[in-house]
Amino acid sequence: MLKHHLKKFTEFKGKSKKDSGPSDLLVPIHLENYLHKQIKKHKNLKNYFHYLILKFQKRDLSSKFPDAAFRKTLYQSKNQQLIRYSFRPDYQDWYKAKFIGFYFSLSVCRLFSRLVDLDREEDLQIINLAEELIKLGKQKIHFHFYFKIFSNSKIISKKMLLGKNFELNSA
Repeated sequence: MLKHHLKKFTEFKGKSKKDSGPSDLLVPIHLENYLHKQIKKHKNLKNYFHYLILKFQKRDLSSKFPDAAFRKTLYQSKNQQLIRYSFRPDYQDWYKAKFIGFYFSLSVCRLFSRLVDLDREEDLQIINLAEELIKLGKQKIHFHFYFKIFSNSKIISKKMLLGKNFELNSA
C-alpha cells in the first residue's frame, strides 16, 4: 500500500512521468569549457547530471553552501553571462536536485552550477597531485630503511602492524 502510494507521489502531485519534458539549466560562462569536456566524457548532459547528483548526494554539502538552509531561494545573478543547456533529465535525478536545492535554498540552476564547480575543483586537485607525484618521481630521493632481523616471526609481524621501523644488525 505504502509502496504504491510512493510511486504516485512526486513534486507534481502524480503528474510527473518518466518521459518528462525538457528542462533548462543556466550555467555561467566560466564553466562552459569544463562542462563541454564533461558532457563529452559522460556522453550527454543527462548522464553528467546523474553523475553529479550521485557523487554529491552522500556528502555533507553544508560546508559548500554555508548559511543557506531554509532561507529565501537564491538564484544566479542576472548580471552573469549565462548559457542555456536544454536536456531531458531523469525525473528522479531532477526531483533529487529540486529537493537538495530546496534544502539549501538554491535554484536547480545555481545548485547545478555549484556542483559543476565543485567537480572542477576536485579534478584540479587530482591533476595538481598527479603533477607533484611526477615531479617527486623524477627527483632522486634516497630512502633509508633500517631493519632489524628477528628470529621470531610473531615479533616481526607485530612491529610491522604497529608501523615501527626495523634496524639491520650486521653483527
